[in-house]
Amino acid sequence: MRIDSNALTQWVVSGSQSSQIQLAQLEQDLSTGNDVTQASDNPLAYSQASQTQASLSQLNAYSNAISTATTSTSANNSAMTSIYNAVSQASENATSVASDTSTANMQDYATEISSLLTQVISTANQKDVNGNSMFGGTNNQAPLSSTGTFNASANGTVNSTSLAPGNSVQTSIVTGNPNGSPPTDGFLYDSGTGVNVISALQQTISDLNAGNATAVQTTDVPALNKALDLVSSYVGSTAASMSAVSTAKTQNASQVASEGNNLNSLTQTNVATASVQLQQIQNQYEATLEAGSRILGLSILNYLGSTSTS
Repeated sequence: MRIDSNALTQWVVSGSQSSQIQLAQLEQDLSTGNDVTQASDNPLAYSQASQTQASLSQLNAYSNAISTATTSTSANNSAMTSIYNAVSQASENATSVASDTSTANMQDYATEISSLLTQVISTANQKDVNGNSMFGGTNNQAPLSSTGTFNASANGTVNSTSLAPGNSVQTSIVTGNPNGSPPTDGFLYDSGTGVNVISALQQTISDLNAGNATAVQTTDVPALNKALDLVSSYVGSTAASMSAVSTAKTQNASQVASEGNNLNSLTQTNVATASVQLQQIQNQYEATLEAGSRILGLSILNYLGSTSTS
C-alpha cells in the first residue's frame, strides 16, 4: 500500500503547528499571569472582567474619599476636644472663685482664662493642609478675629462626603456666627439657646479682673457650663462621624478585596491547570512529530518496495 507523502507531511505540519500555537499561548499565560487580556481570549470572561473593573474603579474612588474624610473628621474631633478641654479648665477656674477670693487671685484666674480664650480662637481659626479655613464655612474665611470677634463673612455651610452609595457623612463643622445674615449655628454659638462660648469666656475674664466674685458665681459659671455642653455635643458628633467613616473604610476594603479576587479569577492564569495543559500539549507535540516521522519512514520504504517490484 502506498501512502501519499504530501498528505502525511501536511498532517504532521498541521498537527505540530496547532500544538505550537497552544504551547505559545500557555507559555504566555504563565509568563504574564493573565489568560484573558482581550475580548477574543474569552468574550464572556472579558465582559465580566470589564464590569468588575468598573466596580473596582468606583470603589477606589470611594476609598480616596474615605481617606480624605478620615483626615477631616479626625481633625474636627481633635479640635473639638481641644476646645472642650479649654472651656472645661476655664469653668473649673471660675468655679474655684468664692466670696472671699482675693482680687489678686481672681486676676490670676483671669490671666489663665485669657490664655485659654486665645487657645480657643487659634483652634477655631486653624487651616487645613491646603491653607483653607477649617471652620469658617465655604467662604474660606477665618471665623474669628484675634480678639474673638465673629467674622460676618464666614458662613455656616457644612460639607458631607459620599463614602458609598447611599452613605454620606458630614465632614466639616463651623463655629457658628451671631453676626451673620442670618446668624448661623456651630460649636461656638447656638441661636436656639443663645449660648456664645466666646462671650462666656470674655465676660468671665472681665468679671474676674474686676474682682466681681458674685457675677462670676451667679452668671459666669452657669454660662461657661452651657458653653461646655455645646462644645461637648460637637465632641460627640465628630466622634460619631469618625466612627461612621471607620466603618465605611472597613466595608470598602472588604468590597475591594472581594472584587479584586473576582477580577483575578476571571483574568489570571490558573498556574496549576495551565502547567498540566502545557505538559500535555508538549507530549502531544512530541508524539505528533514522532508519529509523523515513523509514518513518513514507512511511506518511503513502501514506495521503494513498490518501485523495486515493478
